[in-house]
Amino acid sequence: MPVSSPPSSATAWGTEHDTEQFPVIMRAKNEVREIPRSYLDHQVSKHQAWAKWVHAGHTLLHDLKENVITPYVMVESIGWFYSLPIFGKTLLPSLYRRIANWLRQQFVPSLPTTLTVDKLSPSETGEMLKVEQQELIRRALLERLGLRSARMTPSLIEGLRQRVLQETNPQEALFLKEAESVGLKAEALDAFVTALQREYDLNPRASSRYKERLTRTGFTLEEQTLTVDTALRMMGLTKNFARLVLFCAHGSTSENNPYESALDCGACGGNEGKPNARVLAMMANSHLVRDRLRKTGIEIPSDTHFLAGQMDTTTDAVQLFDLEDVPPTHRADLARLQEDLKEAAELASQERCSRLPELLQGLTDSQASAHVRQRSVDWSQVRPEWGLSSNTTFLIARRDLTKGLDLKGRVFMHSYDYREDPSHRFLEVLLTAPQVVAQWINMEHYFSTVDNEVYGSASKIYHNVVGRFGIMSGPWSDLRLGLARQTVMNGEMPYHEPMRLLTMVEAPRKGIEKLIARHEVLQHYYHNEWVHLVVLDPEDRTWYRYRPNGAWTRIIQDVSQVTSLIS
Repeated sequence: MPVSSPPSSATAWGTEHDTEQFPVIMRAKNEVREIPRSYLDHQVSKHQAWAKWVHAGHTLLHDLKENVITPYVMVESIGWFYSLPIFGKTLLPSLYRRIANWLRQQFVPSLPTTLTVDKLSPSETGEMLKVEQQELIRRALLERLGLRSARMTPSLIEGLRQRVLQETNPQEALFLKEAESVGLKAEALDAFVTALQREYDLNPRASSRYKERLTRTGFTLEEQTLTVDTALRMMGLTKNFARLVLFCAHGSTSENNPYESALDCGACGGNEGKPNARVLAMMANSHLVRDRLRKTGIEIPSDTHFLAGQMDTTTDAVQLFDLEDVPPTHRADLARLQEDLKEAAELASQERCSRLPELLQGLTDSQASAHVRQRSVDWSQVRPEWGLSSNTTFLIARRDLTKGLDLKGRVFMHSYDYREDPSHRFLEVLLTAPQVVAQWINMEHYFSTVDNEVYGSASKIYHNVVGRFGIMSGPWSDLRLGLARQTVMNGEMPYHEPMRLLTMVEAPRKGIEKLIARHEVLQHYYHNEWVHLVVLDPEDRTWYRYRPNGAWTRIIQDVSQVTSLIS
C-alpha cells in the first residue's frame, strides 16, 4: 500500500542537508535523522574517513571546473579520464552502473541504519548538543593547529566550548594552563575562539538555533500513536492484519535527467518516500504505540510485523528496508513476500513496456525487466518512464470497488472506508491534502500538453541546466516552465489526455457537503470546475455528480458502469 508522509523533514546519514518529506502546503513540526545502528560504532569512523576523502575529491573537482583558468588545464591533463564514463555510459550503461556501484561499495560501503523516531528528552538534547560541539572543536584544533587527538584533553575541549558559548567555567585556571601547553596563549586563544565563532559557526546564537532543531527531532508517544492511528484508519486497515504488512513508498531512477524529481513522490515534496515508510513502520512496530492503539479500538496482533519498502517506478523493483528488525519467526513469510514482489515487478514491467512507443512487439517478463533497467541507466534516454502521464482520476474508496478492474495506470487510488470515519475527519484530510497534490499534478500535465511551447519546456534534447535551479532551451535564456515534450507527447500526438481531474468518492453526500462548505479550496475546485466531483452515496448505492451550483445530479444507477466512467 502507498504511504502518505508525516509532516517531517529527514536528514540522511552522511549528508548535511535535510529533505522536506511533505507537500508544500504543509509545514514540518518534526525532524528525523538517519544514524548508523549502535552495534556498528567500530565501523563508523572508518566509513567517515573514506567518505571524507571522497567528498574532498568531489569538492576539488567542482572547484577546478568552476574556476576561470583551471578548466583549460583540466582538458589537457585529466580530460582522458572522462573518456571512461563517457564510453561506459554510452556503450555499456548497465555494466558501467554495476561496476560503479561495486567500486562505491568497496570504498564507501553502506552501513545499516535506523531513524531517530522517538523524541529526545531535555537531558538527551543537551548531551547531544554538547557532544556535537565538542566534536566541532576537535576538528578545528586539528585543522588550524595540527593538534593530535592524544593532546586534546576533555578539560581543554570543554573549556574551549564554554568560552566560545560565553559560559562560566569553574576550572578556568586548569583550562588556561592546558591551553598554553598546546600553544594557545592569550592572544592566540582569543583568535582561536573568534575563529570558532565565525568560521565554525560555534556561538550562542547558533547553539540556540541548533538546540531548537534538536527539540524537533523525533515524535512524542502521543504523536506516534496519532500518526499510526490516522494512517491505518485512512487506509481502512483496522482489523484482519497479516503477519507482514508492507508500507511501500516510491521513487525513481534515471540518468542525466533534470526532471527526475517529477518522477518521485509529489506528496513527499518531490523526494523519494523512503524515510516516510520507514518512520511509519517503526512507529507501528512499537509496543507502546500498539498499547495505546488498543485503547482506540485498533488491535494489532503480536505476530504482525510492519515492513518499509520503496518501489522504483522506473524499474518496478521493490527494495525492503530494516530487515534486521524482522523477527526470526517471520523469515519464511519475508522470503515469500520477496518472491511475490519480484514476480509482480516482472509483470508490471511487461505491462508498462507495452505502452512505450519505441517497442513495437511484446516482450517476455525477463526481457521487459532487463529493458526497464537499461532505460534507468541510459543517459541518452529522454523518456525513462511515462511517469504520471495519462492521469485522469483521484479515487477515494474501498479497495473492493475497483478490485479486478484494469484502470490502465490512469487513477490515483487511495484506500478509504467511510464506515471507519463517521465524523468524516479522515475524508477531510484526503480532500484537502492528497487531492490538492493530485490536482497540481493533473494541471501540470494538462497545461504542458495543451501548449507545450508556452506552458511546458519543449524537447529535452535542447535542455541546458542553468545554475542548478532551472532549465533553458539551447542558447535561449528564458527559463522553461512545466514538463518536457517527451513526458506528455507520443510523437505528434498527446500521450497524456488533457482533462481536468475527476475525483470519485465513496462516502455520504451530506458529509461531503459540510466539508465543501468548510473549505474554500474545495469550493474553488468544484464550483469553478477545475475538479469534477462524483460521489457514490452508500445510502442508496447510487452515483451522483456535484454541480457548480451545489446541486447533485444522479448519473449512474448500475455500479458496474463505473469502469467506463474511469477509463
